[in-house]
Amino acid sequence: MVKSVEEMMKRWRDNEEKEIEVFNEFRILTLDVISRTAFGSNYLEGKDKLELLEKLVKLVASNIRKFRFPGTGQHLC
Repeated sequence: MVKSVEEMMKRWRDNEEKEIEVFNEFRILTLDVISRTAFGSNYLEGKDKLELLEKLVKLVASNIRKFRFPGTGQHLC
């Protein structure tokens, strides 16, 4: 977590003259901490994995009620 915050602060220092989109920065910080914890790499290295995981979650959520138990004709939910 400390490493992720240090990297965010470095980005902010490097862009002192520019406006910073704080919402986006904290989103990246959150994803970076999760990525380091779950995958052992920072967000930018694991960005593709997280994007694929997000797509998978959306796909599963949109299809969960369509799942049927074979031979019973009954839905899961």
